[in-house]
Amino acid sequence: MFGSVRWRAFRNEQKGCPSFAESVQPAFWKSPGTNPQSLGPPRNTPVRLVTFNSPKGVPRPYAGVMKTLLSKDTLNRMALCLCFLSALSIAQGAEPITIRMTADHWQNKENAEFLRQLGFYHGLMRLNSGRAALKDITFSNGTIEFDVNTIGRGMPGIAFREQDENNFELLYLRPDPSCPAFRACIQYTPQTHGVSLWDFFPQYQTRAPLRENGWNHIKMVVSGSRMNVFVNDAPSPTLEVGRLEGDAMKGGLHLQGPATFANMVIAPDAVEGLPPEPARDLLDEDRGLVRHWRLSTFSALPNGKDPVYDEMPSASQEWKTIGSERRGLVNISRVFGKPLPESNRAVVWLKTTIASDRKQMKKVDIGWTRELWVFVNGKLVFAGQNFFELDGARRFPDGRCSLDNGSFTLPLEAGDNEVAVAIANNFFGWGMMLRLADPEGVHLAAK
Repeated sequence: MFGSVRWRAFRNEQKGCPSFAESVQPAFWKSPGTNPQSLGPPRNTPVRLVTFNSPKGVPRPYAGVMKTLLSKDTLNRMALCLCFLSALSIAQGAEPITIRMTADHWQNKENAEFLRQLGFYHGLMRLNSGRAALKDITFSNGTIEFDVNTIGRGMPGIAFREQDENNFELLYLRPDPSCPAFRACIQYTPQTHGVSLWDFFPQYQTRAPLRENGWNHIKMVVSGSRMNVFVNDAPSPTLEVGRLEGDAMKGGLHLQGPATFANMVIAPDAVEGLPPEPARDLLDEDRGLVRHWRLSTFSALPNGKDPVYDEMPSASQEWKTIGSERRGLVNISRVFGKPLPESNRAVVWLKTTIASDRKQMKKVDIGWTRELWVFVNGKLVFAGQNFFELDGARRFPDGRCSLDNGSFTLPLEAGDNEVAVAIANNFFGWGMMLRLADPEGVHLAAK
């Protein structure tokens, strides 16, 4: 009968069980998005339980019924139930916080309209562009729910665990007429050092039952390193994020447009049993992943120019150790961000040592973003492009960094072999991954 049901936490005015006469507020609502043509009953509408006194002249049979309903035994049972529900609410986390969509609760740069409309008791916020930050809230773990009505083909969303405008976790929507068939209706990405890393994590975009025109209900459950996202009251997660890839475990919140937002509720620490530990990395035991590298500082690379091995920074210059993240990703963005203005190419060098017990050829799989050149013992053995924005240079899967981007043969001499990789970038994520298909007979550099 109802799209969703929520029980608000019971307040105890004193120790012990609450009495029947205390205020109890179960909140029933139906998502406005259930019917795009109708606002529907608003969420978080309180419905209070009340008691009735029999008026004078009421026939005794009805009075008897009232007496039976409110007998001491019945009251005791109700009180016991209330105690149990109150304890359950406390165990699940702090009391939910209803967020008002009013100007005094949000920080914005005159890009937001705060509206009053019948059926939305806590107001609406229309973000025509940009973002609006929620004031005086720090979020770590728990549940966040809200309704969103998209505007056009933008990418509205919500950022959480925000440290500043350059570092946060982001969940965003990509409303499309072909949703839910479209494979990127909803997407998660971290932003670090001002760079959105959406092109590093193809596994965190998926199909979703989004309405391009009309209200959608979004529910996020965040626990430690994990997040489950439910779209339009789906019974199972629409998107499961096995590892949140941001740099912080708590921080602020902001919404980004274009969209209209309403009915936001935050339930701190209500994680619905979702474990905080990250999901297992399926490549964690893969012996072929090249995990340990040395990283140079960055320099400008003029447009139209390819890096030359002899121009690689010398050993006497500054190099630092960098290890791979999940799936073997060497994440340069987490170190340098995007160091040069848009459209200017920056290049860095990575190098490692692969020891071979004999002269041999080894097949390797490689993933990267933008432009990459691989040198073995000073000789160029592979070069490639992976541009999301260029159809002819967009590698599978859809311009994202993946070991499916490409492969080539690595010529190894007996003994130590230097593998040097130059990577140029002027867009979003900056990084690469390299994996030997068969690591037998070779020894990869240790930490």
